[in-house]
Formats: sequence, C-alpha cells, structure tokens
Amino acid sequence: MDRIRSLEEMNHGLSSVLRQLASSTALHAGLQSKVEDALSKYLDENSALTDAGLHTQTLPSRTSFPQSERRGQHDEEYETTDVSYSETRQEDPSQQPAWDAVRIPPAMTGLAPLSRAAQERLLGEEDLGGPRYLAAAWTNVTTNNLLVQHLLALYFCWEYPTFASLSKEHFLVDYDSGRHRYCSPLLVNAILAIGAKFSDFPEARENPDDPSTAGNHFFHEAQRLLGFEDVPSVTTIQALNLMSLRQASCGNDMSSWHHARHAMRIAIDLDLPNDDPNQEYLRNSSNSRMERQVRIATFWGCFSLEQAWSLCVGRVPQIDLQDIKVHKSIIVDEIEREEWIPYTDEGLAPNSATRQEGNMQLGFNSFSDLSELVHEVTDILYSDKLPLSGHKILTIYTKYLQWYENLPDQLRLGGNSTPTVLFTHMYFHFVVLALFRPFLNLRIAHSPVSPRSICTEAARNILALVKSYKSLYTLRRIPTFVPYLILSAEVVTMMDIRWWPDKRLTTQDIHFRESIDYLADLATPHLFAQRAISLCNFFRERWEIGDAHSTGLATDYERERTKRNREFVLALPHAKTFFRPDDELKRYHERVPIPNTRRRPSAPGLGFHPFPLQGHPLRKILAVAKQAIGDDGSFEALRKELEACGFELV
Repeated sequence: MDRIRSLEEMNHGLSSVLRQLASSTALHAGLQSKVEDALSKYLDENSALTDAGLHTQTLPSRTSFPQSERRGQHDEEYETTDVSYSETRQEDPSQQPAWDAVRIPPAMTGLAPLSRAAQERLLGEEDLGGPRYLAAAWTNVTTNNLLVQHLLALYFCWEYPTFASLSKEHFLVDYDSGRHRYCSPLLVNAILAIGAKFSDFPEARENPDDPSTAGNHFFHEAQRLLGFEDVPSVTTIQALNLMSLRQASCGNDMSSWHHARHAMRIAIDLDLPNDDPNQEYLRNSSNSRMERQVRIATFWGCFSLEQAWSLCVGRVPQIDLQDIKVHKSIIVDEIEREEWIPYTDEGLAPNSATRQEGNMQLGFNSFSDLSELVHEVTDILYSDKLPLSGHKILTIYTKYLQWYENLPDQLRLGGNSTPTVLFTHMYFHFVVLALFRPFLNLRIAHSPVSPRSICTEAARNILALVKSYKSLYTLRRIPTFVPYLILSAEVVTMMDIRWWPDKRLTTQDIHFRESIDYLADLATPHLFAQRAISLCNFFRERWEIGDAHSTGLATDYERERTKRNREFVLALPHAKTFFRPDDELKRYHERVPIPNTRRRPSAPGLGFHPFPLQGHPLRKILAVAKQAIGDDGSFEALRKELEACGFELV
C-alpha cells in the first residue's frame, strides 16, 4: 500500500509539472505541442492507477478557486483558453502564425469568478450559463477568434479603465452570449482598433508591412457601422469614446475632440447625468440594476475624456457640474482584488514582481473625481461665466492637493504600479501644469506660490513617472494620452530654459534628450508622438536652445537618434490639429513686439500661449487692457487690470 501511495504521489507531482509547462503562456507553438503530447502519453501510461481507484489529482481550473484562495497563486496555475478555429489547431505548428502560440488567460477576456452576493450586486439575476458566442462573429475584419480575444486582452490590460466608457464585466456577459444590450459589433471593432496598437503581429495591421496601420481596418469597420446607428444607445456612446481615444493615438486630435463631444452629447440626450438612484422615479423605473451600472460607467468614462480634451485644447465642456446627479460606480471587492499581470504578444509576463491587485474600479472612480476638478478649471479659464482671478487659481490648486492627499492607499505610488495608477499620477501632474502654465511669466499677488516653479516641478514629475513606467513595462504599451503629457512637460521645460537661462542648462538638455527618446519609443504605436517630436524641434530652433547647450561628445547612438528624430515632420495637415505653432504669430513664441507698434504689450508679456488655435485663458484681461491703454502706450492700465485680477507682471 505504501508503494501504491508513493506511486500516486509521484504521478500527481509529475502530472502537475507537465500541466504547468503545457499552460505556460510563453511557450513556442512547437514546444507546447510536444509538451502536451508528453502529458497525454504520460497519463495514458499511468491509467492503471486511475483504473484501480487511485485517481490522479489534476490542477483545478482557475475559475474553481474561491477568491481568498486565488490571491497569491503562481503563474503556472492560470489555466488558459485556446479559442482558435479547429482547423487552425490541426495545422503543423511550424506553419501557424506566431500569435497562435499565445495562450489567453480567462481573466483577461472573461468574467472573474464571483460569489453569489457579489454577482447579485453587480449583475442582478443574470444567467451566466449557456454556449459561448464565437469572438470573431462580432467583426467582419477577421475570422480568427484567437486574434480577436488577443486584441481584447491587450486593450483591457493596458488602456482600460481610465477613459473607458464601458463596464468590462457587463460587456463580457453579452460578448460571451451574443446579446446586443451592452455589446455590439461597433463597440467590439472600436476596442480592437485600440488593442491592435499594442500588438506587433502583422495580422493586427491593415497593411502587414506597415506598423503604423495597426488597427486601421478595425477602425474603418467601426466608422462604417457608426453610419448605421440610427437610434443611439449606450454602446454608441462607448464606441464613440473609444474611437476618440484611437484618433488621439493617431494624432488626429481634432477628430478625437469631435468624437468625444459627440459621445457626451448623446449621453446628455439619453439623460445619463440624471441617473440618481435616490430619486423616486428612478427607483420605480424599468431599468435593471445591470443597466443602471452600465449607464453610470458610460457617463463617467465619456465625462472624463471630454474634460481631458477641454483642458488640452482650451474649450468649455458641454455640461455643468450642478447638472450631474449620477453617483460613481459600485466597487466589488472580489473584482478589485483580481490580480493584474502584464500581457503582451508573448502572453502573460512570467515575472512575479509585476503581479499586483488591479483595483480597477477604485482607480476609475478616483480618476472621475479628478475629472470633476478639471471641469472647474476649464470653467474658470475658458468660460465667460466666471471672472478669472489669482484667488480662484489658488483655490483649485488647493483642491488638487486635497485630492492627492485623499488618494486611497491602493492607488499610491510604491504600493501599486499598474498602468492605471502610473497614468493617473502622470495625469495629476499634467492638470496641475495646465492650471498654471498660462501664468508662467506672471506672479500671483500676495502669494508665495510661483507658477513657474510649480510648472517646472510638474514637468519633471511627469517625465520621472514615464521613466519609471519604461523601466517596468517598456514604452511599447502605454495609455494613449501619454505622448500629449510628455509634449506638455517638454514645452514647459524648454520655455524655462529660453526665458530664464541659468546654470541648469546642461541638466535641462539631458532632460530634453530623455523626452525625445521617450517620444521616439512611442512613435510607432502612437503617431502623435511623431508630431510631438517635430514640435519640440520647432521650439528648440525658434527659441535658440538647440544643440548649442549640449556639453560633451555625443555617442554614435545619440547622433543616429538625433538624425532620426529630425526626420520626423509635422505628420498631419494643419487643419487636423489644435497643436499648431503658427509661423505668422511669432509673438507667441518669441519676445518681439508686434510690427509697426510702439511699446504695445506682446502676447508673451501676458501669459504663455504656445498654440494659438487653443483657448487663451487671459484673453478677457487682454481685451480690457488693450481698450484701457492710453495713446502714449503706457503699461499702467495693463498693470492695474492684472492687479485687479490678482496677478502681477514679472
């Protein structure tokens, strides 16, 4: 009996090892096939033990673990799902495309196993049983289920959820079952268009030989389907929001702005901002608990994106904060504790150091709270409803600091380094920079707060976080808006060198080279990075802060990188971008007076405004001051107007 028990333990151990190897996401298709054959052969040879009643214990499916047991499990215990066509699996492994070797973990494109209480809270009485709908049936672009699953997994790993207008759990319920309540071909193609940006596989590109076309065929299909959306729904809003993100990645910022505004307009028309569960008419409405949760996620996703674009391009949002009654999304602890693991074209990363709790919903809600503060900023800076004053700028800054101070421990740096958390911190420093950037060469009266110091510190923090992100995950897969944040940080850094030259030039030049390297790394997946490089080169040449400040000899690598960066041109026609430094408006970029005038204040004397097509926060003060300036060209009227608003000229 001891010998039989020993054989049983050996059988169990070897079987587990082989199954662990078989489920490894990094195995090449040929090697994986051999391991699976070895596993099958081994089990056949030891079937006598099973027949004798000594059953071989196999690794349980990941979905069978209770939540408390799932935490801390090893990579090998993540059972994977192969959803490729049967005819693909029958091919010679050496003839299969590379991505057929990728095993997609169910957690990436499937629902987390929930307790009954959590499922009822999130999904109501939804029946999660029944046959699975083929993934490729949602799109006409490809017939391969595995490719669709792979691109979805990339999106949910690297882009979701900061600007996401969909709830992953509710989306996947209908995605798996084929229902069109919270999933649609339009929405799926929009997600795939973003997910393809994170893949190097030729199948993810419209032109297999051109990496810049990744996701184009899915986006064009989404555009075609959008033309058939006669009656907009929540999935229309979600798709428009994701199409906006995709256009932002490609550098089509005006198109991205249009899609984000369109999404918010439909959200208002469908009355999503008024979904207050405390209101009597909603408690008695026919909307299910599931539908209310989807509507909440949809609203806050498109709200956050519109605020980001409003701040970037200087426009007023379409909705007032007092008109928003909807609460934030509920937080389900079991979903929050689900582990986040980097997922790439090679599968799940084997490095256990990058495994951490996702805290997706908590991050989404905190990001939405920050977006509400951004709304207050755009209202003060760009609307005509509220007068601009230094006191209000400081009040908003205090609210920013309070938001940062009140961040949950799960979202603090050091305790969590998921892409969601790192991007949220980058975005926080960006919104601080955007608040003070128009006043770089002004002072706030009776305050020790220096707009210049705050902006340069925020710029350094953004670049430091990008550097940390690169060391953890590389910059191949990073949220869409990061190139815009890097550009904003670098423009402020260059301006600091141009207007206040001092002994820090060498250090600043090193920072510039780092910024350009970051943008060069992003230039393939995010085409806006190419335009950002050309803009940085434009300002360096225009402000005369080019290579003259570089001390020390450049390496061959640096010379080649510099040569390649200079080859980037302004990738898009001027009509398609808000980020245009107009050559005819030199006063926005150089401290020169307006031609044929005497002692007339130039634009840089009244704030920093690098892109003329974007809103100018100080336009109201400038208009009043111009009317008040006397015939002698005195600056006294301008100074008094600034002081009345709480600002002083530097």
